[in-house]
Amino acid sequence: MKPLNVSLVGAGHVGTTLAVMLHRRSHAIVSVVSRSLESARRCARLVDCRKSSTDLGMIAPETELLILAVPDEELEAVAAGAAERAGLNFQRLAVFHTSGFQTSDLLAPFARRGSVVCSIHPIQTFATGVPVEEQVGMMKGISYGIEGSEEGGKLGERVVEELEGTILVVPKEEKISYHLACVLASNFTVALLGAVEELAAPYAGEVPLRHFRALGESSIANAARLSSSKALTGPIVRGSTATVEAHLGSLRNRTNLQALYSSLALWTIEFALRGKRITPEQAHDLKKALSR
Repeated sequence: MKPLNVSLVGAGHVGTTLAVMLHRRSHAIVSVVSRSLESARRCARLVDCRKSSTDLGMIAPETELLILAVPDEELEAVAAGAAERAGLNFQRLAVFHTSGFQTSDLLAPFARRGSVVCSIHPIQTFATGVPVEEQVGMMKGISYGIEGSEEGGKLGERVVEELEGTILVVPKEEKISYHLACVLASNFTVALLGAVEELAAPYAGEVPLRHFRALGESSIANAARLSSSKALTGPIVRGSTATVEAHLGSLRNRTNLQALYSSLALWTIEFALRGKRITPEQAHDLKKALSR
């Protein structure tokens, strides 16, 4: 992709990281607009951009690629405001947003004026406190969910190739399902690790997760290499109702964790049964143990 004049709206973790990556691929970042002037200026310094603002009307008119990296709830209003207020050459403009939840339909104000639009969602976590350099390193080889029209999809593919990522085409009607998969893979995984920390806190020191890191990472690696079904281990795959009953007994006075355990156990039973890792009889016995 030839070097482009790129503008960014939304200088949070996602937007700043993408701007830095494109800047290092010889694209010029010509304007950065954000709700916070401080964050806009901070991002602008990182990408040698002289124009930073909180005003959507200040998006540089020479912009050829516009990135909207704002919260889902703000995206529609920001897209409408930018299309109305910025003096852009819409016929020569490409626009994408980074939402994993919203579709490219929210960029209709640009599409109606002749711009090519799509959504490009990096399948990576952006935790507060992770330095930009480290975050950029974490982006190497990741997948990006692309959604849009045929023309928009081609735009997404070009951008992802420029970012040296892997393309995952997401049909518009599957966008919510896709985002749910991302939430389960990231947010809920972290919440589950919080439960591990709580259980291990009495005996595992100040950083309990360090003792369970290899277990978690190996489980993910095995699932990615073999399939989740083949990687599944533990008492449910062994059909051990006695172990499940013991687990539930230990959580008798911890109702939140007990509810979490029961929900995950029920899903695991169904998952193991579907993969023929346990028999219907074992599944029945395990469910019976959970219902006691």
